Amino acid sequence: MTSNNLPLSLVSVAANTNAADDSDVTTIPTSQVDYLSYQWREEDVWSSWKNMTRQKNEIANGTRLENASWRTWWKQRNELKTVSPETLNWSIPPPLYRLLRAVADQVVCTTLG
Repeated sequence: MTSNNLPLSLVSVAANTNAADDSDVTTIPTSQVDYLSYQWREEDVWSSWKNMTRQKNEIANGTRLENASWRTWWKQRNELKTVSPETLNWSIPPPLYRLLRAVADQVVCTTLG
């Protein structure tokens, strides 16, 4: 690991490249970085979210990326676990949906009734 706490491959590639973006790089990378399993510090994830908040209107899907980075930061900050989609019972609507549906049905019944 380097002094700035980024994965070694990311730092070494960035330090040796003066390319505008990855399409300008002519050498084939000798290694890859697994960003999903890397143990990011909370401060790094928080900084990423702050950066996405500032730039969300300048990039494609910026609002979604900002939301994803906030969720990642919140999950890490509160030591939340990941829930596998396979473990959820998708046939039962979530409680908030059931509440909204009940209120909507009541409004329709009152209005039409």
